[in-house]
Amino acid sequence: MKKSLVALAALAATASFAQVTIDGYIDRGYLITNNSNDQADTRTVASNAGTTTVGLKFRENVGGGIVIGGQLNTDWADLGSASQSSAVANAQSAGFANSQSFADIAGPFGTIRLGSPNSYTLTNAISVASPSFSTGVGGAYSTAFSIANGVGTGTTGFGGTVVAGAIGSTGVGARAIRIANTVQYSSPSFSGFSVHVGITPQNNNVTSTTAGGTGNTVGVNEYALRYTNGPVDAMYTSIKYSVGSNGTRQTKLSNQSTSLTAPTLETNALAGGYTNTQNLLGVTYTVMPTLKLHGGLGSFTSANDSAKGKSTQLGVTYTMGNIDLMAMMAKVDDTATTNNDRKMTGIGVNYNLSKTSRIYLRADDINYNSNGAASAGSAVKRTAVGISKSF
Repeated sequence: MKKSLVALAALAATASFAQVTIDGYIDRGYLITNNSNDQADTRTVASNAGTTTVGLKFRENVGGGIVIGGQLNTDWADLGSASQSSAVANAQSAGFANSQSFADIAGPFGTIRLGSPNSYTLTNAISVASPSFSTGVGGAYSTAFSIANGVGTGTTGFGGTVVAGAIGSTGVGARAIRIANTVQYSSPSFSGFSVHVGITPQNNNVTSTTAGGTGNTVGVNEYALRYTNGPVDAMYTSIKYSVGSNGTRQTKLSNQSTSLTAPTLETNALAGGYTNTQNLLGVTYTVMPTLKLHGGLGSFTSANDSAKGKSTQLGVTYTMGNIDLMAMMAKVDDTATTNNDRKMTGIGVNYNLSKTSRIYLRADDINYNSNGAASAGSAVKRTAVGISKSF
């Protein structure tokens, strides 16, 4: 249920009005994490079935079928993302407008967005290729598990910029969430087909050895084709990251340790000439109004084969009255020299109190080294019970 306000456009010379819409989602649940690295076992209260967010949408019809607007979203974290085990808040991940933020223009030609919109790959991974786990527990595109290796966005402290994803016996992979300085275009739908393009320009001017690439940025090209008609919703996405010859370098303030030592700087550096491409074909098929089947086939490659492999997703959603039942399986076949395959199974139950409110259960079982010997941190089980509300 979206709450809409009508505000007079500032300095408007005519009687034109702009519509401002406030919407969002709040989620809090009790999460138990059991890790084969016992020191990583936790009991927390957090967002587990989706990301708690508040959004502002601005729209004004300026005539001729043209609508000008924009969107600002803030993903909220308790106490500015500080916690009992990490007393240093990180404004980059908890500040205002830290999520989607962009201006757009829409008309008969389609929609153009400029800023930091969500990637098409994110939409495919969480809305087409899998049930509605979003990026929470049980999802194949969360901070705990991803279907791709290489580089990506959405890492805490480096929000909106490209960093290397973790690969190895405890590596979760990499995700495409959103990136700053992006221009997107989405075409109108023609007989169910729509085309989407996203471009983030590369900067490669800094050559100083002392700067070490600081000031350079990664170029990103993303393409998507979506078909939505009748019982079929299918989407193909391809995203390619390209690092200039001079490389990139960023730093952030690392979390304060439990020994109360001074915080340190953490560096993210990408070597010059590195490229990484991630592809995903996702399909949702509505067998009947109460039953949906989901599937995804993915692949990823890099210029030096440090990231190379493929992924598979299979899922189902079944509705019985007020209850939604969800289950899925995802696995990654790592064919690079790291050769750490990983797999995840997830289940979810929603008891819908209304169209916008629910009580939920989520659980997943993750193995980061499914083709090798178990080790500390290579296996994780999570269970979450909570409530959520859309508005």
